[in-house]
Amino acid sequence: MEQYIPLILNGVGGLVIGPIVSKVLGGKGGTGAIAGVIGGLAGGYGMNAADIGFQSLLGNEAIMGHLSSFLNGGVGGGIIGGILGLITKAK
Repeated sequence: MEQYIPLILNGVGGLVIGPIVSKVLGGKGGTGAIAGVIGGLAGGYGMNAADIGFQSLLGNEAIMGHLSSFLNGGVGGGIIGGILGLITKAK
């Protein structure tokens, strides 16, 4: 179960930040939340695989590792949520 905690935090980070960015860019509906979770998982996994992201700043121990996973997911969710926000822009 412990190996899934970073992925869960990536999804939560995307779920929190994705809709915020989507709404700021004029998106509508619940697409920001769905895109946030998907973008959070993809962004967090990609950043971990490429060894970039917030791990280099915050480290990988205990709470800072969890915070970096949350922020990595937030970046991915924000990017995908922002793109979807621009696509589904309310007229």
